Amino acid sequence: MAGLNEMEPKWRTLVVAAVALAYPVGQTGFELGAYGELFFDNKLAAWITVTATLIVLCVLPKQHLPVPRSHLWFLAIPSLWLLARFAIGVTNPGALVHPVLFAVGGASFALCFPYAIYLIVRIANPGLADLRGIRLRLWLVAIAIIFFAAGYGIGKRNDLFLTCQELRASGTELPEYCVRDGSTFDAHGGGAHSQ
Repeated sequence: MAGLNEMEPKWRTLVVAAVALAYPVGQTGFELGAYGELFFDNKLAAWITVTATLIVLCVLPKQHLPVPRSHLWFLAIPSLWLLARFAIGVTNPGALVHPVLFAVGGASFALCFPYAIYLIVRIANPGLADLRGIRLRLWLVAIAIIFFAAGYGIGKRNDLFLTCQELRASGTELPEYCVRDGSTFDAHGGGAHSQ
């Protein structure tokens, strides 16, 4: 096991960052593939993670911050999205799908959540600053793309991997064309189709 002890910090950092990003990226891909949207509970989980990171970083002494304090405004975007969604929903219930609000919500999830994970990993592993090489960054991006694509593919073709019963047991809404008793079931139209 001497190899693990001699591993360069940049490779340790790559492992930690890749594993930290794999689940949320894969889950996002699955939801987009199976349902064509992100569920509110996952957006809420991202908001909680990002906002908790923001609060903790605001109370840390300046010398312990992994980024300049001026960068922290970026982590406030999900809270602004949530407040805007609430305000628009209360004053005009039909406007919740407003394109600008949708874009801000998507950006909050796609950009702020990974950034918060990056900051958390960087605090937990100061060697993350060693991830400067373009090769390591490309590996991290490639790993994220692979998990997103795999999640999206599994979600899109959920009928090959999951049954309606498995989805129900997990508390997940039935996506279009899940498998029930050996036939594909159109969850939205209610009809069964032979495979």
